[in-house]
Amino acid sequence: MDLSDYRKEIDEIDEEMTRLFEKRMDVSVKVAEYKIKNKLPIFNGGREAEVIHKNVKRLKNSNYESLIRKYFNHLMELSRALQQRRFNEINNYSTESNGRIREGKLGFQGLEGSFSEEAMIKYFGENKETSHYETFEDVFESLKKNEIDYGILPVENTSTGAITEVYDLMNKYGFYIVGEECIKINQHLIGLEGATLDNIKEVYSHPQGFQQSSEFLNTNKEWVCIPYYNTATSVKKVYDLNDVTKVAIGSERAAKLYGLKVLVHNINNQCENQTRFLIIGRNLEVNENCDKVSVVFSLEDEVGTLYSLLNHFAENNINLKKIESRPIKNSPWKYLLYVDFDGNINSIEVKNALKLIQKNSEYFKLLGNYKKFN
Repeated sequence: MDLSDYRKEIDEIDEEMTRLFEKRMDVSVKVAEYKIKNKLPIFNGGREAEVIHKNVKRLKNSNYESLIRKYFNHLMELSRALQQRRFNEINNYSTESNGRIREGKLGFQGLEGSFSEEAMIKYFGENKETSHYETFEDVFESLKKNEIDYGILPVENTSTGAITEVYDLMNKYGFYIVGEECIKINQHLIGLEGATLDNIKEVYSHPQGFQQSSEFLNTNKEWVCIPYYNTATSVKKVYDLNDVTKVAIGSERAAKLYGLKVLVHNINNQCENQTRFLIIGRNLEVNENCDKVSVVFSLEDEVGTLYSLLNHFAENNINLKKIESRPIKNSPWKYLLYVDFDGNINSIEVKNALKLIQKNSEYFKLLGNYKKFN
């Protein structure tokens, strides 16, 4: 064979690859439509890593391993960009709602007396139809199955920082933030009648309760701290155990609900201990009063990309409220950035910001545009 023969063979291969590429992109669009319908995120780092690994194993010539990794990485970047474009075509970011959400069945993690229930009552008011769940993910699953209309979840504490599990679940399930609430958290040491500080052996609470009260607990290092699902659940656990050597960290309201007493008031490290809660729903709900935007994205790994993005916010007088990074599963040293900033998605400045983020992102999703808590 001479050079022209080899070139002819390559042309034939390229023709077949073009046909298969077009077929792959058509299927990718169908995948995007399925993800949108089922509230699934566009980006799935675990699935992409699995695709690369599977195709590396199919190679007969191991000398091409690094090349096929690059090939499939780039192919999936193109597929992801196409899916994101389809997502943006289907989703109208200018969806209107009638104002602050008040109606519908509500779900929260924990029991009566939990801080989540307190935040729910503060936001929605009393006497609402509610369900409570053991874990944060149970709330998401219930929303996915249409068993509830809105979920209430803690996302950040002024003492201990972000509740990262909730961030990860937001990306996993693809729901929207439709509101937020903030409440003051006073942690108390709670026990049975007859319990004293001298006879305590075990303390039950949510890990956040332990972290927020760490200075008090450090003065009683002989106590065994046992993590539990929720502060209110911990109080009920102590009630059920009926043992004066076991206590819980939780709210005064929970203590009253289960007929227990507060042994020590306000054991949290900071006197101004507050937690911010998200109200999540299946749909994007926006009106002219919404003044806070939340997005999640992953940036292309190029010098100056993040700086350029932050500079754009400054030049357009957009106030950044928070940046939180979370590792992308099965993609070492790659991160999702969760960003909150002031604004309404119908303003020119915010529209420009969203366009810039999408342009420079491998993955992008608008998480919500909602009214800040008062």
